[in-house]
Amino acid sequence: MKALKIASFLFAALILLGVATGKAAAETDEVKIALQFGIGYLPLAVMQHDQLIEKHLKAAGLGSTKVSWSQTGAGSSMNDALLAGSLHFAAGGIPPFLLLWDKTRNNIDVKGVGVLCSMPNFLNTRNPAIKSIKDFTDKDRIAIAGAGSSVQTIYLQMAVAQAYGDANYNKLSTLMVNLSHPDGMAAMLSGQEVNSHFTSPPFQNQELEKPGVRKVLSSYDIMGGPGSFLMMWSTGKFRSANPRSYAAVFAAFGEATDSINRDKKRAVEIYLKVSKSKESAEKILAMLDDPEVSFGLAPERIMKFVEFMNKVGSLKTKAASWKDLFFPEIHGLSGS
Repeated sequence: MKALKIASFLFAALILLGVATGKAAAETDEVKIALQFGIGYLPLAVMQHDQLIEKHLKAAGLGSTKVSWSQTGAGSSMNDALLAGSLHFAAGGIPPFLLLWDKTRNNIDVKGVGVLCSMPNFLNTRNPAIKSIKDFTDKDRIAIAGAGSSVQTIYLQMAVAQAYGDANYNKLSTLMVNLSHPDGMAAMLSGQEVNSHFTSPPFQNQELEKPGVRKVLSSYDIMGGPGSFLMMWSTGKFRSANPRSYAAVFAAFGEATDSINRDKKRAVEIYLKVSKSKESAEKILAMLDDPEVSFGLAPERIMKFVEFMNKVGSLKTKAASWKDLFFPEIHGLSGS
């Protein structure tokens, strides 16, 4: 219940802030939020299914505010929408967020709302000759969602840098094929050009059930242990102009996270309903029960991304602390 208690306290504080500063009348009449594919987005699926944002908006006196949801296959398109003002809350892997944080530090001020989950991502292959990252050749192709800026892209670059040295971090970039997680899985299993896939649950688990598919490595191998996979972010501009709306989303986020940790079976039912997945409830529950999977708002090893991306030049600004990357609502949590 820790996340929910913090969310409730800050929710009340931000409501008072909005009233005190006279901003209540300027609140948006629509909150726009987006998510991507996979079990890692479960907190958002629970928020959507249980209409938790609407619940907290109503409690804040904003019952007429509309909540709009959209789904896309990559964080880069969400970032474009956030910059254009057609989206208020984006969700995805850490690297696309970091790039936008760096780009907007002196204008709309993009920062993290909180982390969705920590869970390993697998690089799977159906090529029997591939036993490690060093076995990939120019003949191989790796499906990656948001290839070039996604979290799986950076995982791959980090693995390559560890194997060949930092100067060669882009050695396998020419092998990447930009496909959403569902399309990447279909492409790899089709037996055609794409023979490998860097992906996340449940897709990696479904792939490993197929004959001839093997795991090459896990993101936890690369990161040196458990690390945050997905997060949600927004803009300081939206948060300042709409303190009660922002607080409602944050409170809903905390409540959804607590709901998952309290009743995983119910969370699985919601995921299957919202995602329209044909996977069995038992298999999804087994994924959630994996000790390497956790749901919580505080980041784990996010600075590993910062250090690597800054070192290779893709991130110009190196944050001094994870707290530089997130709005203050979660600064009281233990992160890294």
